[in-house]
Amino acid sequence: YSEAISTTFDLSYQRFINFFYILYIVIILFYPIVKNYVSSHHLITLCVFCLAGLLYNYLTIGYMLIVEDRVAYVSTINLLSNIDIIDYCLSFSLSPLSFIFSSLVIIIGLATNIYTLNYFKNEADEGGFIFWLNSFVISMLILVLANNFFTLFLGWELIGFTSFFLINFWQNRRGTLKSSFKAFSFNLFSDIFLLGSLVIFYQLSNTSDITAFLITIQIPGMYDSTLINLAICLLLGCASIKSVQILGHLWLPDSMEAPVPASALIHSATLVSAGIYLLMRFNVLLVFYNWMSFIALLGSITAAYGGVVAAAQTDMKKLLAYSTMSHCGFLLVLVSFNNIYILSLYLFLHGLYKASTFFCAGSFIRIHESQDTRVMGGAHNLFLIDSILLIICASNLCGLPFMFGALYKTYFLKCLMIQTNNFLVIGFLIIGLSSSIVYYYRLVYYAIFDIAKWTHYHIYNKLETSKFKFKLFSIFPLFTKTNK
Repeated sequence: YSEAISTTFDLSYQRFINFFYILYIVIILFYPIVKNYVSSHHLITLCVFCLAGLLYNYLTIGYMLIVEDRVAYVSTINLLSNIDIIDYCLSFSLSPLSFIFSSLVIIIGLATNIYTLNYFKNEADEGGFIFWLNSFVISMLILVLANNFFTLFLGWELIGFTSFFLINFWQNRRGTLKSSFKAFSFNLFSDIFLLGSLVIFYQLSNTSDITAFLITIQIPGMYDSTLINLAICLLLGCASIKSVQILGHLWLPDSMEAPVPASALIHSATLVSAGIYLLMRFNVLLVFYNWMSFIALLGSITAAYGGVVAAAQTDMKKLLAYSTMSHCGFLLVLVSFNNIYILSLYLFLHGLYKASTFFCAGSFIRIHESQDTRVMGGAHNLFLIDSILLIICASNLCGLPFMFGALYKTYFLKCLMIQTNNFLVIGFLIIGLSSSIVYYYRLVYYAIFDIAKWTHYHIYNKLETSKFKFKLFSIFPLFTKTNK
């Protein structure tokens, strides 16, 4: 059963949110049973309806959540209540932090569903992909709305499980299973680290409620500092693997075997930001035990390494993967600043522009039948809209003047100068920021403006013999038509 604990806001908002969540979950759970009677287009339509309904209700209460800094509601679903070993219940809360992350998941999930409608138009198992795509969205929402250790760990496990099937979707491709298993193995280590830290937290506090734990942890001398620091180490290891920090990033390039819509969803601002969310959820713990300096150093090294490696890539999706790694390093540094508003601005703008960049990349990869930027070029003559959108997204991601990207980079640098005097951290971040201009320039130039490679006649032949317009793979697939 579901029980509303807080009545701070009008209960109609809570009822509508619960209705769309339940409807969304029911649709996904029952799709494998009725997939022979329901087409993939009907499934996408229902998923888009649920996500749009959630987004509308989120926007309705967004101002009150962010500005007034209040929790909208807490809903609890009791499971196995007769077991006294641990509190087995699913507990969800909509706080400012969970509102920001869940809103981003819903927006990108909504855009990815629409994009998938035409991108997978001729795929045999389109319905299966949509099933796993929306299962991942539900798993992310469970994670970011979790209000106790049991729900948090459940969501964490589910995002690793569903991402395995998304990466391994094209099973007939060479190396796909190896790549998906590698990503799953690394995520399994992060699951073990998270479980270890949560067990320590529960044994010390004797409560599974995250809010109650974070309140009691601030009492000096309440808990054994050695055990708490051990749990923080496990928590950092867990977050570093999931958010592709240095040494925990080895699974990310291989996971680019996933289809473009899956990469746009899980590798832009959802799966890779799960570790960032985890650290922000326990930021009180990190501040109280003085771990912020180490987190800033780790994030700055990751930002520099990811940026330098991305600048040397010729594979389009791997370039975007390492650029994501670099931006995750910037996000980790923002975690050390303990400023949820700057972090939210950076996370939102980066997530939306990176997902859009993946959507545009899907157009180039489809027509060239390759991810190698060295065989691309002259794309402005093929699909002008996608080329313009790629230029806009790349300009924002590298923070060029007069772009929204320059706004969050400016705030980032201001916070950096105010909150740290570690020249090592500043140096690594300057390297990361400078390299972002290099690799986005290379991406745009080789994919769009390298006219010398336009002499490849097979592109012309492909244009003449194709039965589909190039707008089929546009970023706006719902508003395009195809000639069959």
